[in-house]
Amino acid sequence: MKTIVSNLSFIAIVAFASSAVAQDRPQAYDLYANRDGKAFSFERSFPSLAACDEAAKSMYQSKRVLGAGCKPSTPSPAAAEPNRGAAAAELKAGPERPR
Repeated sequence: MKTIVSNLSFIAIVAFASSAVAQDRPQAYDLYANRDGKAFSFERSFPSLAACDEAAKSMYQSKRVLGAGCKPSTPSPAAAEPNRGAAAAELKAGPERPR
């Protein structure tokens, strides 16, 4: 019983530590603004939430936009794809056609 409690405590500590490390990882944030009253559109990315939030507040207070907000950046599918070098370029180019 003592071993089970000890193992569960160890697992809980490791899980907590790994989540704390993951939160410290830098996360980029995208600024979206509503200029035309119809939809929010991407403006630019910022390295931190504080920088993005400051830019959003500045845009809104200067009355340049109807609304502004920040959200965490998501990598594009092409950026998330691992680099496979020449083999990936060959697949994208397709087979050679005879001339």
